[in-house]
Amino acid sequence: MISRRTFISAVLNRFTRRTTLLIIDAVFLLAHLFYLFFFLHNDITEMFVFNIVSVSVYALLGRLICKEPDHVTFYACIAIAEVALHAGAATLFMGWETGFSMFIVCCGPFPFFLKFKSWHLPAVLEILFISEFIFLRTYTGRPNGVIYTQISDKTITLIFVFNTLMSFLMIVTFSSINKFMKQLEEQKMKDKNEELSMLIKIDPLSQLFNRRAMVDFLKRLDENAKNRGEIYVIGMGDLDNFKHINDTYGHASGDKVITVVSRIMTECVPSEGYVCRWGGEELLFAVPAASMEQGRQIAEKIRNRLKKYVFTSDEGAEFSVTITMGVTECSGAISYERGVSIADQYLYYGKSQGRNRVITMENFPPELLK
Repeated sequence: MISRRTFISAVLNRFTRRTTLLIIDAVFLLAHLFYLFFFLHNDITEMFVFNIVSVSVYALLGRLICKEPDHVTFYACIAIAEVALHAGAATLFMGWETGFSMFIVCCGPFPFFLKFKSWHLPAVLEILFISEFIFLRTYTGRPNGVIYTQISDKTITLIFVFNTLMSFLMIVTFSSINKFMKQLEEQKMKDKNEELSMLIKIDPLSQLFNRRAMVDFLKRLDENAKNRGEIYVIGMGDLDNFKHINDTYGHASGDKVITVVSRIMTECVPSEGYVCRWGGEELLFAVPAASMEQGRQIAEKIRNRLKKYVFTSDEGAEFSVTITMGVTECSGAISYERGVSIADQYLYYGKSQGRNRVITMENFPPELLK
């Protein structure tokens, strides 16, 4: 079952900045289309023309957002300026009671959500909004302060209710989007950090975990072994005559060998286990809740698959590669450091016995163990 965190991450990643801005732009466009027909129906020609311009502005913004979605502050400033000018003009033409002035109040917080190069610009915009609000309240309160006075009380009430709803919707929507955008940025930052953390743990050539990452995994296995009495198996492998491969067929062929054997080990080791490039041509696997016999079987599978693989150099020469491995079982009584050391001793004993073999406690002389 998908986790709540994974679901939220998937949802956030589906909504890009472009999508979010286009949704906002569409809401503004639809609102001004409503006002366009409203002013046309009530014969307020000046505001009808104003809304034709407003609709054109948001249509143009939509095209700009599709092409360049990163200029958020620029687009937001255009939208805020349009809202403030539209609210002021509509208040002058229809009166204070229509509620258009509420949009000016709504514009107040948004400059502080945006990223300006100059820190004082949000304060300047705030002063302009306050000045406009006070001017409109004073001017429309005078006799003949409203240009169109023939509008019915019913129409004024209806537009007041609509503007009130739109004002609250504007505040809720922008606050939600601001929170959403922060979550999106936080999620992207978290994903980026996890990606960077993973890059630190991954060996670039083999695409396996590096030694540092494997040590962390081994420490967890060691802790579980001591606290819960669990066992685990460690297998250390070293490619036979790897220097000869580099000297004979070139370092590109050597890199290919590392890549292939890494893939083979990844396919042979169970999904709950880890595989790493321990260093150079040495590779190591560790599998929790596995016995030495199970570890030996994994190692033999790796050895046999690699032995049958035919490599081709850049010059077309074919060659094969073998690997020698040492496998040991660890428990609470044997630390992971000791386990790695034992597997390493088994490995080099296998080298001395002719290479291309898997060594465990069963075929290792106990008197040689250090």
